[in-house]
Amino acid sequence: MITTNQKNHAVRIKSPFYQNDGNCGLHRYLEADFVNRFKQNVTKHQFDLPQFSSWQQEEQRSQFDDALVLRLPLHRAFHIVSCEVVCDCLGEPALDPDKVASAGFVIRRINSAGEQAWILEDGEAMGWQGASVEQGDPDRERRLCANGVLHQSDDQATYSGEEVHPLHALKIKDATNKTHTLLFGYLPLGGFYYQRDTSEILDQDDQKNVATSTLFWPFGYRQSNGQLWSDEHTKPVVEGKPTEAFFELLRVLVNRYHLGENSIEENAELEALCRQIGLYDAKGLALNLGNGVYNETNQALFTPYRKQTLYDYLQACFANASYNPLVDWIDRQETSIREAHLACTPVQLELLPRPDDTGKIDSTVLILASQARYMRYLLGQRLLNMTLDKIKEIPLPKFAQNNEDVFQVRVFIRYRDNLGQERLHWADTTRSISFRVAAPFDPEASRPAMIQMPSLADLRRGLAKGVSMITPSDTFSFINSLKSKEGASADALPKGNKPKATPDTGIQWICSFSLPVITMVAMILLMIMISLLNFIFSWIPWVRICLPVPKLKFPKGGG
Repeated sequence: MITTNQKNHAVRIKSPFYQNDGNCGLHRYLEADFVNRFKQNVTKHQFDLPQFSSWQQEEQRSQFDDALVLRLPLHRAFHIVSCEVVCDCLGEPALDPDKVASAGFVIRRINSAGEQAWILEDGEAMGWQGASVEQGDPDRERRLCANGVLHQSDDQATYSGEEVHPLHALKIKDATNKTHTLLFGYLPLGGFYYQRDTSEILDQDDQKNVATSTLFWPFGYRQSNGQLWSDEHTKPVVEGKPTEAFFELLRVLVNRYHLGENSIEENAELEALCRQIGLYDAKGLALNLGNGVYNETNQALFTPYRKQTLYDYLQACFANASYNPLVDWIDRQETSIREAHLACTPVQLELLPRPDDTGKIDSTVLILASQARYMRYLLGQRLLNMTLDKIKEIPLPKFAQNNEDVFQVRVFIRYRDNLGQERLHWADTTRSISFRVAAPFDPEASRPAMIQMPSLADLRRGLAKGVSMITPSDTFSFINSLKSKEGASADALPKGNKPKATPDTGIQWICSFSLPVITMVAMILLMIMISLLNFIFSWIPWVRICLPVPKLKFPKGGG
């Protein structure tokens, strides 16, 4: 007869038998065949190897505390988590591996906010979120109620939603011939997520201020100094000559948002505003309205002299997909402004170009205070939306390297009791030691990578059978026009942002390059750049270490 105690047969997860510190085992291997190596080590009782203990002394290099800093697979380092499962009764006999339905572990982030779990929702990573105090089942399809009955997927049972990594059961005997059931598994230190909830990422007011702090008043708050709207602000362009504030506005509208290009839905509000701002006949205004001030009450008087809207002008400049005269104009003004600031002289801007690049315009741009205020608002909102959209598409790493990015492993097991019912048990106190995760380019975590450089004798051997590139005819014509001793001639280079006209022959070219030559060129260019920048950073002792090594000789007849 089976008693209740037999039915509710309990198990316990503890440290593996070869260590007695109360923690899960954490082992490091420096070769890809780490699983077989671990199984071989524990089967042969090779517990004095570096991967079991001494490796941890090498990894205590955190700048914040004494926690281990685990290397990534990128550094050719791999980690194994291990523990032991026993029956929770006198003598702690090993749990029969046949009773293990499945086992796994989760990674928890430990910081001042408490314990956080890596949450998945419909297979998509949602990032680190507060861990539930109730230890639910991370598998939605295997959630268990208190009596061990398996819930159906549509039942409202506790579900943790954490990402789970598997553990495998291994039955072995120690030196005294006692049986042990080990659970072991690979500790993955990669992963990323997309930040879908951006409500707490950026303060909207601060972000909008950033958007407009880089522009001069009245289109931004740079050097506003508490200015109020004045009559001079109504004419940001006088007879084709813009103010520096209007130049910066054009630079943002054209270079950043491509205002004037078709089919950019995010520009709709800016487009509507720029359709309200006009370019006016300067001579007609001077002849008929004299010094009349453009404002909310008399703007109808200026309507007959409107030649086109600001948006019409921008759209005409973008009409030619291959060349925009406003882009070249902006580039020249940036050079002029930079030189004027260095020489401490007044900035002299050129007249705005015509959209067809046949000369300069002589129109005057008029703007209302309300339009300038609305422009400031739209630019702030546009930058905020663009920034948040970018954040949503940037993969954020699962493991960061900040002060509070400390992690632990917590283990669980699903086992079958004496009645064959599946039960879930989480380890109470047995966890891994705390660890951090190294950055991909952490210099202390990196391991040497050997690349064989070609000999100079290899540069002229054989055909160019390395990387191949399919090249359009115009690109090939440009490359082919380069002179080996003169470089790019004046005829080969495009003028401004105008492409060089090249007849379309309907032919493409496949160009192959010699890998030894490419490798040697890359090495030479690298050393040139390092030497040049060494004048600034003085980093040569940290960049390169050259050690003499005898030429390796391998035994003959090896197979």
